Amino acid sequence: MWQKVCQASSFTPELRQMQGENVTMRNYCVFDTEISKLPSELQIELKLSDEKAAFGFPHQLGFACGVCYNSQTDEFTVFKDANKMAQYLLAFDGVLISFNGNRFDLPVFLGQCDIDIYHALQRKAHIDILAEFYKAVDSKFRVSLDNLTKNTCGVVKSDSGAEAPLMFRRGEWERLISYCKNDVAITAMLFKYGLEKGHIMYFDNRNGQVVEMKVNYKGMLKC
Repeated sequence: MWQKVCQASSFTPELRQMQGENVTMRNYCVFDTEISKLPSELQIELKLSDEKAAFGFPHQLGFACGVCYNSQTDEFTVFKDANKMAQYLLAFDGVLISFNGNRFDLPVFLGQCDIDIYHALQRKAHIDILAEFYKAVDSKFRVSLDNLTKNTCGVVKSDSGAEAPLMFRRGEWERLISYCKNDVAITAMLFKYGLEKGHIMYFDNRNGQVVEMKVNYKGMLKC
């Protein structure tokens, strides 16, 4: 089951302005998924050392819902079916954008969809903001989406991802979808900031400073 949600924003004009500068940009789709199973349950099932270890097995954490933001239509689309979301992403003519999609969101589909679909998704053009961050910064430094969006755009997550499975089980669809949509929206804001400014910012707790990191999202979107 999916639902299309229109959202007026300032995203599309920025893209058109870049196109007006004789830079042809590909469309992009920002996506995020929420899980339906508690990591603590998977920890017990797999006899893992701790709850955090369960996130190393995203394909076994289930699918509660997902949201996609399409830069071409400037719309958010909500999915309650993993296969339909995967097909939407596969059919999208452009670049996929995520935060930790390579290691988490895409593997979630492995547990829900045919393996050929999963491999096809892996072959799609994809900018994983977190993966790109760790190419530029010490991979031992752990950075959250909140850290990046707060220090770059002044926005934060609306809820906790740890609550997502509980929202799903309680049937709190409005809250769950709103949370997932907010994650997609702030990820899109972060990406668009980097696209326009050529950098994003984060707080480095090792030295207590806000650091500016150069990004080349514009080059990654060029046709």
